[in-house]
Amino acid sequence: MSDSTPVVLKRNAVGIITDVDEGIVDMLGWTPEELIGLPSTKLLHPEDQAAGIAMWMEMITEPGATGVWRGRYRAADGSWQWVETFNENLLDGPEEVVRTSMRRVTVEQVGVEEQLRARTQLLSRLSDALPVGLVQIDASRSITFTNDRLHAIVGAPAAATIDALLSGVVDDDKPFLDAAVDAVLAEQPVDDIELRLQAPIDRVCLLSLRALTDGNGNVNGAIGCISDVTDRVQLRRELEVRASVDPLTSCLNRAATLELLGMTLRRHDGTPPGTAAVFIDLDRFKLVNDAFGHGAGDRLLVAVAERLRVALRDVDQVGRLGGDEFLVICPGVESPAQALEIGDRLARVLCDKVDVGAAIVAFEASVGVAWTVDIVDADALIAQADDAMYASKRSATCRATLFAGAGS
Repeated sequence: MSDSTPVVLKRNAVGIITDVDEGIVDMLGWTPEELIGLPSTKLLHPEDQAAGIAMWMEMITEPGATGVWRGRYRAADGSWQWVETFNENLLDGPEEVVRTSMRRVTVEQVGVEEQLRARTQLLSRLSDALPVGLVQIDASRSITFTNDRLHAIVGAPAAATIDALLSGVVDDDKPFLDAAVDAVLAEQPVDDIELRLQAPIDRVCLLSLRALTDGNGNVNGAIGCISDVTDRVQLRRELEVRASVDPLTSCLNRAATLELLGMTLRRHDGTPPGTAAVFIDLDRFKLVNDAFGHGAGDRLLVAVAERLRVALRDVDQVGRLGGDEFLVICPGVESPAQALEIGDRLARVLCDKVDVGAAIVAFEASVGVAWTVDIVDADALIAQADDAMYASKRSATCRATLFAGAGS
């Protein structure tokens, strides 16, 4: 048989071979009797089955429709032969079959097909080997490709659109995702957008996108990389905490305290509510250190920090300025009187006894309060609270003292 002579094969609506002419012997080595009754998918190469089935499903939906497909058929000797098929839907005709004309593909065509197949396989295998997830979308945000790693990272199965795939992104981050997709479809590169996922797993991902264009340079989609940066973000947060927290008391350290107070004060506009700064100095702390050792002094500082946290409002923050000095930042305080109430409450919880290991010691604290509704320098407000603290120390009453100018 000449390569140009087609072999005619007939199949029913479910792809079962019902008839095939004798030319199949020269083309693939099978006899017609060996093939009749078999599903045609039995002859297709595993890598070509998806494309062959897709063409078949599209073609049989409409009577008279045709479809051309090229792929590898199994020969009787176990080898694979490249074949081009022309398929015609005659299911509404007398025979109720799909008629297929099969021809061998020329050597030149086989070379092109093999190159395309090898390239497609290379890209597919490479994408699955990458440590990042890949997603390709079209201009309507519909997904056209994902790799296995992507689904492992986001913990979600295949989805029709990128929005459905990343539906687990926390609500606060969804506007960033929408803006990133809109930007890349407007041909703007998108780099390192951090997205937090809560469903079905808690994870932080990094998204980068690049536009894809057609032959005329028009954007027709985008490809994106998604990487799992959960561990990196967790480490960053831990380092940030270490950099801002006093390791002994777990209060804010001096630098973080001053920065937070400055940020709070910069939000003021001259009207209530204002901010109160409560300066706390432990009385006779040096005596505890001298009498029972620095370990006992450390236990006292830890106990003080714990009692302050229990007595504070949820919005308040306590920082350790150094040694036995603490500063409490209280935002949203309506008046100097309310600020003084907060200071008195803190003074009372610090007028007590505490077990420092070597002994149970009585301790007190001098507490000074400053309050403002104006944008002032953090050091200036601390100086006012410090001045009030010394007035409290002189009174020795376990009561807080309000800075004399706090009502201004």
